[in-house]
Amino acid sequence: MFPVSLSFYLAAPFESVKPDLIRGLLPDLGWGEPYELLRHSEDWPAAVLLVADREGYVPGERCDFPVEVEFLHFPGRVAGNDPPMLATKLALLRLLSATFECRVICDARGFSGTQDPESPRNPSWSETFLCQGGRIYSGAMGHYEVREGYRPGGGWIALDDLIETSLNPDGSVCDEAAAVALIGEWIAARDLSHLQATLTPIPPEGPDFEEEMPASLTPEDFESESVEASNDDGGADSDPGDWRTYMDRMEAWTSGGGTTSSKQLIREGIALPPPDSLDDIEVTEKLWEVIHGLAKVHTYLEDTNHLSDRELYTWLWEKGLNESTADLSGLDLIGGCHTSPIGSGDEESTLIGLIYYDSIAERAEWKAAFPETEIPAHRELPYDRDRLLPGPGCQEDPPF
Repeated sequence: MFPVSLSFYLAAPFESVKPDLIRGLLPDLGWGEPYELLRHSEDWPAAVLLVADREGYVPGERCDFPVEVEFLHFPGRVAGNDPPMLATKLALLRLLSATFECRVICDARGFSGTQDPESPRNPSWSETFLCQGGRIYSGAMGHYEVREGYRPGGGWIALDDLIETSLNPDGSVCDEAAAVALIGEWIAARDLSHLQATLTPIPPEGPDFEEEMPASLTPEDFESESVEASNDDGGADSDPGDWRTYMDRMEAWTSGGGTTSSKQLIREGIALPPPDSLDDIEVTEKLWEVIHGLAKVHTYLEDTNHLSDRELYTWLWEKGLNESTADLSGLDLIGGCHTSPIGSGDEESTLIGLIYYDSIAERAEWKAAFPETEIPAHRELPYDRDRLLPGPGCQEDPPF
């Protein structure tokens, strides 16, 4: 069984999108509950549905498509059978649009032929489908921007020659062989000229905003709100001098002229004795001294709750404090550098993330991307430290 993950975004109030109604569209699919994906992947159900309110978990944010519907772990799929998944995506796009009578978007990856995936002009990496009332439109823009209220630079183009597909109650494609053949013919013959237009998005506000949307796509007026960009990875405040210094130091670091956290801590007067020279109480005290010392030079720890105080201090002393980093000390920043015991991305770190930190959706999406991988059962974190770690702008005293 090859699991897949398909995501759609709905322009509907979150309270109107009932999961039971969506599951009822495919009653024989073998639905399970999301929590079941916390088990070992051998024990997963045939399919799981996740419905999330993006405006709910991002307070104060408003977007045109606030409801995310994610179908996880579809059965009967094998590696390389993308055409049946294209037919499935089309059918689900139309089903959701008709069921909730709203605009629905999804990525159009796979509908743009076999161009080089590394090419910045490859439409499969920048095309979105929008469906309303059974009619599908294409735009040269990723759905991540569209869902925030931006519009394709070339406008929406109706795909009235795109074939219609439907699903059986178990989620399989009706007359799959014929549907796949027709989709293949359509992909081979489709006109991609509109995808070669400018990829510059049209923001929610502007003189051309209303003109870019066909009348059939606007049963109600869009609200016009600009999306405020945030940057959590670093940057200085409005002081031009700090900003120039920040940029100079980041450039020096990327050019090989950085420093290490251990050097910065020693410069701040913080001693770094070997872990085995400290008893348990001393290790905890030293660990929090180091954590807050790091915060003063704008370096912040993440994902540490799987380690004891001694294990975390040992990792810092042996590895974490000795990695190359930018010297951001003395600057008034809105962000900084972030480091984690599982930040290397190696096999062991990935496994720890899957066991302790990854969400239900992340676990399923990992399985979708690497179908031969066994996903271990989730475990509760043995320690409760991360919520106490200082972040940008937070300089609280150690919790002991």
